[in-house]
Amino acid sequence: MQKNLTIEDIEEINQAGASAQIQPTPFDLRLITKKIPIRFCEYKISNLPNKMLNSETVGISNKGVLFLSTTEFKKQSLLRVWVEIPDYWSRKSRKVEYRHTEAPTYFQILTRVLSVEEFLKRGTKYQTLCEVLSIDPIDESVLEDYLNNSGVIQK
Repeated sequence: MQKNLTIEDIEEINQAGASAQIQPTPFDLRLITKKIPIRFCEYKISNLPNKMLNSETVGISNKGVLFLSTTEFKKQSLLRVWVEIPDYWSRKSRKVEYRHTEAPTYFQILTRVLSVEEFLKRGTKYQTLCEVLSIDPIDESVLEDYLNNSGVIQK
C-alpha cells in the first residue's frame, strides 16, 4: 500500500517541477485538517457543473487537497475543484475592490492527482490526494485566513 505525502513533499515537487518522482512518505494532516464542501470533476471542456461530484475535504491547504470520492482517478490526471468556504464572498470582498450582482459561493482550483488509495475494502470509496497547480492569489489568502480563523493552523 502506498503512503501519502507531507506538505513538505508537495512543496519539493512544486519546486522540482512536474517530472519529479513521488516519494512515498506519511501524510501529516495536523495543520490542515478541515472539512469543507467541494465539487470536482476531471478537467475537460465537456465536463459542465452538472457533471461534478460532491464531497468534502479531509484536509486542505493552499498546496494540496485530500478528499474521499466514489470515483477512482488516474495518477497525474487533472481535476477541476470548486471549494465552497462558508461566507466566501464576504471574506473575499474585504480584499478586492470590485462587486458582484450575484455573490459567488465558491472558488475554483486546478489540481493534479498524486495518489489514490482504496478507503473501504470493497473499493467503494477512494481517498484522493491532489496537488494544487493553480489558485488565484486572492482566493489563496481567503483560504489561508479561513483556516487560520478556524483554529486549524497553529503558529
